[in-house]
Amino acid sequence: MISYNTEKKVDYDRLITLFNQVGWNDKTKDIDRLKAMVENSQIVITAWDEEIMIGFARCTTDYVFNGQINNVVVDLKYRRKGIGKVLINKILNSSRQVTYILRGSITNEEFYRSLGFEDGPISLVYKRRK
Repeated sequence: MISYNTEKKVDYDRLITLFNQVGWNDKTKDIDRLKAMVENSQIVITAWDEEIMIGFARCTTDYVFNGQINNVVVDLKYRRKGIGKVLINKILNSSRQVTYILRGSITNEEFYRSLGFEDGPISLVYKRRK
C-alpha cells in the first residue's frame, strides 16, 4: 500500500535515482544543494511503498497568494497508478487561497491539464551565466 509523508522525510539516495530517471542529473551532482533545496521548500510530499520512496513533489509558497510546484517525480515502475495526482493534490489542498504555478515538462502537459492546470500569464526565466 502506498503511503504519503508531509514531514520532509526524504531518502536522498532514492531522490537522486528518481531525478536521474527523468534527466534532472544537474540537480543530483551536489548532495548539499539537493538537501538545501528540500529544506528550503515550504511543502515537501513524498510517496512510499513500504520503506521505498517512490515519489516526490515540492512547493515554495507564501501560503497567502502564490505557490510554485516543482520537481514532481514518480518512479518509472509506479507511474499511471495515481501517485503523481495525489502528490499534487496534497500540495493544492495545503492552502485553498493560494494560486499555484507549476514548473513541469511539456511532455506531461496533458497530465497537468487533467488536474485542472491551465495556461496562465506569461512568465520569464532568468538563467544565471556560469
